[in-house]
Amino acid sequence: MESVPDAQTIQMLADQIRMQGYTILENALPLETLARIRERFDMLLEAKRAAHPANRGANRFQMHLPFEPPFADPLLYDNSTVLAILENLFGPDIILTYFASDTPFPGSEYQSVHLDTRLPFPEAPFAAPVYSVVVNAPLVDFTEENGPLELWPTTHLIAQPRDMEALAKGLPSLRPLLKAGSLLLRDARLWHRGTPNHGSGPRPNLALVYSRGWFRFDSGPYPLLKIPRAAYDAFPDRLKRLFRYGILLEPDGHLTDIGQNN
Repeated sequence: MESVPDAQTIQMLADQIRMQGYTILENALPLETLARIRERFDMLLEAKRAAHPANRGANRFQMHLPFEPPFADPLLYDNSTVLAILENLFGPDIILTYFASDTPFPGSEYQSVHLDTRLPFPEAPFAAPVYSVVVNAPLVDFTEENGPLELWPTTHLIAQPRDMEALAKGLPSLRPLLKAGSLLLRDARLWHRGTPNHGSGPRPNLALVYSRGWFRFDSGPYPLLKIPRAAYDAFPDRLKRLFRYGILLEPDGHLTDIGQNN
């Protein structure tokens, strides 16, 4: 079981997200856990590449992950440190609705500067408090060559972003060189983009999205998370609440809205 930082440290990490838009947890996941995930991940991604073209720009693949071992590891979705930070940001009513990945291969290009969420109050002159956080888990070390994420700190505080591509050129950015086993927590509104992979292999990166209980993503690009019935039934009540806007994958293959079970 992972150790959780003290309350003062959790407050500091949450405040980093509030103020700069992100924080990094070093050595958050065991490398042996990542090795198991990576082995299965590579098999699924190769099958996807063989069957479908790149779907996030040249040689860049987004892939939703099945909620099953080795991906459905509590160290990922029920990480005590992550949830303590999120509770500091959101309060106790937290939902998890997205579990996927982004992998640029050699030959990928710059993405457009973008957010990972919609704005619930686009008419507001001031930014809302944090309401959605993306947790990224790199499966390999990010290097200058293999296409690290580029972030624009504090841009989550821009209430009505316009022409992000042009404005970002005049703002300071950074490319955190994350180590495998670390976690990047970022406000879903933080401006960012993928950069070209000039390395010799893929740069896989997992993504989970947690939000305040009232927030909903648009269903098109963010399909609801499908959880096998047996896994859901084994959850304690707090995890059933965390996943309450997902979909149950029944033993016979049909789908049930989890809301129908509450």
